[in-house]
Amino acid sequence: MRRTNVGRKSFLTNLRTGYLTKRQLGFVLLLPSSLIIFCVLIYPLFYSIYISFHDMNINRPARGVEFVGVEHYRDTIKNREFWDSLGRTAYFVLFDICIGMPLGLGIALLLHKRFHFRGVVRALVILPYVLPPTVNGLIWKWMYNPDYGFLNGVLFHLGIISEYKAWLSSPLLALHMLILANLWQGTPFAIMLYLAGLQTIPKELMDAAKVDGATGWQTLTKVILPLLVPISLVMAVLKTIATFKIFDLVYVLTGGGPANSTQVISYYIYRESFDFLKIGYGAAISYTLTLVILVLVYVYFKLLKTEDIY
Repeated sequence: MRRTNVGRKSFLTNLRTGYLTKRQLGFVLLLPSSLIIFCVLIYPLFYSIYISFHDMNINRPARGVEFVGVEHYRDTIKNREFWDSLGRTAYFVLFDICIGMPLGLGIALLLHKRFHFRGVVRALVILPYVLPPTVNGLIWKWMYNPDYGFLNGVLFHLGIISEYKAWLSSPLLALHMLILANLWQGTPFAIMLYLAGLQTIPKELMDAAKVDGATGWQTLTKVILPLLVPISLVMAVLKTIATFKIFDLVYVLTGGGPANSTQVISYYIYRESFDFLKIGYGAAISYTLTLVILVLVYVYFKLLKTEDIY
């Protein structure tokens, strides 16, 4: 105890006089960032876990905070609207993985070749990803406009459609229009990662494949794709997490409609938490979703795991 008090006194004395040891100076420099991390990450994380087991009663403040145990989690599992929203989000993820990743690989292979203005084309391809999601949503809202939208104008003048369509008024059509907008926004991320992966493949391997008489398809399937498996795994995990969090496009384009046909899980959490003021229930849904994502990540690692990754 005496040593602790002496050490504490020495530290405070050194701090006051400005003469600190390297170790003490390190603690002082880490303190501001540690406080920020605690305030914006650690405390909200544990507090959200706390409120998921409580009824906050925001619309009935006189009742105060009530402990309800696992009732919110039980209600989440029993709620059909939760499963419908989760299913729609999984549908988004399916398109993002099965179409967005192969499309990103194909474009990356094209951009990996040498041609004039390659740098400019690469910058333009990445543009949808660096734009804020709300701006992307507003762009697509203008494109889908039933009266003067760009998509209607182009398809009408090409003779593909005979009259302008309200793309976001039909439940099934609105869902796939959102998926299209999400692919446009998310595919550049796959392009960037695959392009970076292609640049790490030794040129000697490609030359050896050509010398051995491998066709372009054989080079792709036997050389390029196996070497890109670690990047594909990381990309699948990141795109799954990002797609499960999709909110901005839905909020700007459809607001979850028509008839909740585009209500994904993040928008469902938003409505329950802030429209209906069920804060504890919204927190419980969030942690249930976290568990679902962890299971999917585990499945990805099992499906794509190779000895070369580790």
